[in-house]
Amino acid sequence: MSREMANALKEQFQIPPEEAALLEKNIRQLSRQERRTFFQKLKPREREFKLFFKGEYGQLDEKGRQEWLSTTVQSLLDRGGEPDLVDSMVMDVIGRLQVYRCLRERAENEGIRLKALTHFGGLSMVLFLVVIITAIILYLAGR
Repeated sequence: MSREMANALKEQFQIPPEEAALLEKNIRQLSRQERRTFFQKLKPREREFKLFFKGEYGQLDEKGRQEWLSTTVQSLLDRGGEPDLVDSMVMDVIGRLQVYRCLRERAENEGIRLKALTHFGGLSMVLFLVVIITAIILYLAGR
């Protein structure tokens, strides 16, 4: 999916091949020079890219949308749950929570182990809420 979407962006927006290759990498995999290129040239155009994806996604019927979701989830499973830059944009269009929920379900069903930082929500959200509630209680108790 990543390669197909990166090629679609490359053709639609006339992105040079070296910049299009960056779209198939995770942000943590980029070297210093690649990050500079990404943030100077591609990140400012990210809104255009997402609007393009929204237009494509909006034209699909329910079966096509489900296909995008399953293809994106498969792409994430192939990478251990870490999205590359194109998958991240597609996830914003489809809905991150929906993609991560489907990812978690398929990973459990297929017995695929995900990398540590891919569990969006879940325990992280609980810890975040506990910290906020504790801070509010301590603030009110100190008054």
